[in-house]
Amino acid sequence: MICDAGSLKKYIDKSHKAFFVFGPEVVLRNSSIDQINKFHFEKGFTEKKTIFEKDFKNIEKIIIENAGGSLFGSKTIIEIFHNGGKIPKEITNIFEIPNIEKMDNIVIVLRSVLEKINQSTKWVKKMNDLALIIQCSKLKSFEEKIWVKNQLKFMSEKNAKEYTERITDMYSGNLIAQNNEINILKLTYSDDSESSSIGIDNAEFLPYQLEDKIIEMNTDYALRIVKSIKKNDDHYGPLLVFIIGKIINTAVSCHQNINKKASLKNAGIWDSKIPTYMSFVKQNTLKKMMPLQKKVYELDLASKGLAGITKDQFWQEIDNMVINLTTA
Repeated sequence: MICDAGSLKKYIDKSHKAFFVFGPEVVLRNSSIDQINKFHFEKGFTEKKTIFEKDFKNIEKIIIENAGGSLFGSKTIIEIFHNGGKIPKEITNIFEIPNIEKMDNIVIVLRSVLEKINQSTKWVKKMNDLALIIQCSKLKSFEEKIWVKNQLKFMSEKNAKEYTERITDMYSGNLIAQNNEINILKLTYSDDSESSSIGIDNAEFLPYQLEDKIIEMNTDYALRIVKSIKKNDDHYGPLLVFIIGKIINTAVSCHQNINKKASLKNAGIWDSKIPTYMSFVKQNTLKKMMPLQKKVYELDLASKGLAGITKDQFWQEIDNMVINLTTA
């Protein structure tokens, strides 16, 4: 069965054994994956395994090993990343595994950057019998407005309408930029405050300037941005943690993929930033980045007042993280 990303909620609860998420719109791909994972975690799936290209040869083995569950009765989401090119036989053969339709302890989630698929091919027809196929196409102008407004349900109807018009007018055709704006609003918006203008001169954009300076390995400039944010709007702390976490997770994923450029595109990195990100990843090894993921988790707790450290200590840790990331 095939549906678009906007219809996923309607069809997700149909006992599908697999999901195939594809299309050119990375924001819709990522949000579809999030919906699928959330749905299954709520249904009792407690484990998740991720398979990248280097492990494709072991796909069938991993599926069969997890199909029987564990001693503790756990169920597993198996997420497979396909970063472009022809779908390999290791993936198409998944739907030939005997009795796969009876494997209740696993669900298979295939995510691909393919922009389209040939529905007449044998493997797609076979997949269609077992899987929900989610197509994440570029949105038309009126569809963008519907999508943005649906993401702004945390604010009043009046303000949601105003912000929808502003965001879609400023970033028409760029769902990644629209999504970034929405993430900022989720962290900073209050119905009690007047609706502020959105624009590059706003303090709201400083965190994304920070991302640029970190991947450029510009320590001094990055620290000045942190200092400015702390001085003027220290409630942006959680957003800084989000940005730093995004950089680290993107770098780790890039290290773990053979096709690094495709990995960066899959993470929603703009084409213009890919060369800078590639240079950043090259200068920051996987061995260095892995412990930083744990540190980001600790900073996230601290930003919410759950880690038992003072506000000054939190900002010092942010500085330390920036220095670590921008020093090879």
